[in-house]
Amino acid sequence: MEINWSWKKISDISGAEMHEILALRQSVFVVEQDCAYLDADEWDKQSWHLLGRRDDGQLVAYARLNFPHTRYPEPSFGRVLVTKETRGTGAGRRIVAACIQKSRQEYPGSNMRISAQAYLTKFYEEFGFMGVGDPYEDEGIEHLDMVLVGQ
Repeated sequence: MEINWSWKKISDISGAEMHEILALRQSVFVVEQDCAYLDADEWDKQSWHLLGRRDDGQLVAYARLNFPHTRYPEPSFGRVLVTKETRGTGAGRRIVAACIQKSRQEYPGSNMRISAQAYLTKFYEEFGFMGVGDPYEDEGIEHLDMVLVGQ
């Protein structure tokens, strides 16, 4: 499946496009993962947004890269998602690689920190992330902070 990727700041996202992003995030994180929480937050305004669209324009993948000193002192990424229909195509790996590349481009030499769902720690370790601290619960899902040392 061919996916077209684009990075945008909040100022470059139309109201209709932000609605599309938030609806997709809610369908995955709130409905599919059965977690009642406020998905739209202040960090949306302080982030790069990575949108992955099929050739027909359908949004099928997404992540946000938080600016440094937003969630953590380091840049971080999260809200990583791929639609059910797109899972298993390698899109998730492409998203993480794109987030790392964008972070290195925008914030050279900085470490990256993420809050990873515990079942995905092995996946993130493949990119060089290392777990730090103890696992913790976030909205009923076990998480672990992970750091990628800057290069």
